[in-house]
Amino acid sequence: MIELYFETDLTRLPNMSSNVLPVRMFGKSALEGMYNSIGGAALQEFRRLQEQPDETAFDLMMLSLAVTAADTFVERNTRAEDAWCRQFKVHLPLLEPDLWQQQRSLLQETLHFLSGDLWDFEFSQSDFQIPSKITHRRARKIHIDNHDSVCLFSGGLDSMIGAVDLKEQGKKPVLVSHAYPKDREKQDDVYNKLRLTNAKFQVVANPRKVKEIPVDVQMRTRSFNFIAFGALIATALSKNHYNNQTVNLYIPENGLISINPPLTARRIGSLSTRTTHPFFLGKLNELFVNIGLPVKLLNPYQFKTKGEMIVDCQNQTLLKKVAVDTVSCGKWKRSGTQCGRCVPCLIRRASFNAATYNDTTPYQFPILNDVIKNPNNRDDLMSMIVAIRNLENASNKNIWVARSGSLPLEKTERQSIIDTVLRGMGEVKNYLQTQNLDVTV
Repeated sequence: MIELYFETDLTRLPNMSSNVLPVRMFGKSALEGMYNSIGGAALQEFRRLQEQPDETAFDLMMLSLAVTAADTFVERNTRAEDAWCRQFKVHLPLLEPDLWQQQRSLLQETLHFLSGDLWDFEFSQSDFQIPSKITHRRARKIHIDNHDSVCLFSGGLDSMIGAVDLKEQGKKPVLVSHAYPKDREKQDDVYNKLRLTNAKFQVVANPRKVKEIPVDVQMRTRSFNFIAFGALIATALSKNHYNNQTVNLYIPENGLISINPPLTARRIGSLSTRTTHPFFLGKLNELFVNIGLPVKLLNPYQFKTKGEMIVDCQNQTLLKKVAVDTVSCGKWKRSGTQCGRCVPCLIRRASFNAATYNDTTPYQFPILNDVIKNPNNRDDLMSMIVAIRNLENASNKNIWVARSGSLPLEKTERQSIIDTVLRGMGEVKNYLQTQNLDVTV
């Protein structure tokens, strides 16, 4: 078990050892040989928000930062007996520890589903004072008073369609982005081309490590952090402008990626993330009710494929101008170019094909027939082909989809989710066939 200790005051942190990791909460940099840090940039962005803070929502942000730190600073390959499942004990001071102590079991279940790890928490009373908002007249400030909801905005195709559709529906959400430098650049580019006027809350967890600590690159808990930032803004909207009424937090994600079924048996672990899985979002909605946050998570595209999202977008003219500028690739920051061969890129390319859109995205690997011939580049493509073949021969396709994790018990909703996944896989199959790839057994 790895124990992580968090404090805003570094003098209270224990020494680092093989099983103890001290982390300064809201620190801006790591102090070599002594402690890691996280959240300094997030606190600065929070202070730009021109609203009265809510302690419960602030605690949620601190909790999500602690989870991100654990997920980042503890490498799976060296700290998990099976090279996958890690055991964490998180010691975290909070503003309302008794409230959160009652949610330990729910948190453990939710985060285990999300990351595949075993989590335990010990909450204590924090004497941290939430800092005042920035008021300097020249400082960049965030005003949300004329907004009605919150929408996660990543710079991807799905989040772009979500922002466009909400605008066409007469809604004005605050756009919340997990914005590392290249992400922020892409998000701002899409935002400007859409000619949006929404307030933006662009924040990063910014985990900083000492040199001796390796990092885990899977980051399966990133959506918990992302959603916590969104809930912080949604709570501010509700409590300061909507008399504690429930505020919607939209998470635009197509139904295939949301479920993200493991394409092959070996991808059940690290390569099948659950960042917007309905079970995970349902557990978070349960948590929000239990702790009194007036926030409801909604994925308006749970029952649509990515191709259907394109076809049904409520402003086709705008979509056609901007779609190619969005990013779907999980690896694009390495080269600045979308690869064209990873699973998200394959689903993106298939969605353009399904919607009969001309995909002019400059992919690093545009010719899939070349990819399939290269053993070093074809892993995702081969996995997708194997999955399509297995689906064709599956005696029960519902079971294949359900391997992604718990699905709703209500029959109609459950079947709608399964059908969406199968249609999404059909889009990929049809696209690969247009590329003269053999997807039949």
